[in-house]
Amino acid sequence: MAYLRYNNLEVVAMAVQAVQKEHVKALIDRLSQEQLQALWVILNSMAWPVVEISPEEEKDIKEGLNELESGLKVSAEDVWKELGI
Repeated sequence: MAYLRYNNLEVVAMAVQAVQKEHVKALIDRLSQEQLQALWVILNSMAWPVVEISPEEEKDIKEGLNELESGLKVSAEDVWKELGI
């Protein structure tokens, strides 16, 4: 029968990680709703990779934002027609 063997440092590291997670969970429970929202933003930025966008995508995004700021609106029917729905 084969046994997995860990050196003492690995076992300690695993135990510390488990304790850290429990401490983080306990701290989260103490946060206000506003603090929780701020933490959510921070954790999302840490957990999800940064996506690179092409220069063309950046141009399209800027155009779209400018259109929104200028008050330009698009009807749902126009979008459905464009998509063939």
